[in-house]
Amino acid sequence: MADVDPVREFDLPIPFTESPFAVLERAEVELGAGLEGDPAIAFRRTLGMFATGVTVLTTRVADQVHGMTANAFMSVSLRPPLVLVSIDRRAGLCALLHEGTRYGVSVLEAAQAGLSDRFAGRPGENQPEPAFTVVHDTPLVEGALAHLVARVVRSYWGGDHSLFLGQVEYAHVGEGRPLLFHGGRYERLPDT
Repeated sequence: MADVDPVREFDLPIPFTESPFAVLERAEVELGAGLEGDPAIAFRRTLGMFATGVTVLTTRVADQVHGMTANAFMSVSLRPPLVLVSIDRRAGLCALLHEGTRYGVSVLEAAQAGLSDRFAGRPGENQPEPAFTVVHDTPLVEGALAHLVARVVRSYWGGDHSLFLGQVEYAHVGEGRPLLFHGGRYERLPDT
């Protein structure tokens, strides 16, 4: 087998000007059948077809806990253990995270939709008061299906979001079934 230069093999013919992201700023989405209207809303609706788990991201500044609901969370690497979260640049939590900051990821259990709504800023009744466990000076939502604490090692520009790459320092698994999000609403796995 011949040696392959991975950089040359996968070079993309993208003309870079001021920034490698300049092309992205002008990108438009072609809408397929069944999608019309505002392209941003149609794009969001399309992305909503990808079922995800629901997390609450948390950090602590002084004695104040800051948190938000997020489903833009993913694993990146097992060795070293890395995860990534994507946060809207307008969100308060975005301004609090920087390299060296720790953030918590609490993967919500099926019965925790009320907590998800609370941290998403959705008004409603019957939203429970959150309780936290603190690990590595980082608050984690009690009763969640899984917990991670990660330290931000890099942050990246991502259009209207920022991406925070975190090296995992703590992991814990609880019991239960996951809270899922699909098509703009909560879902649960069926009982078997």
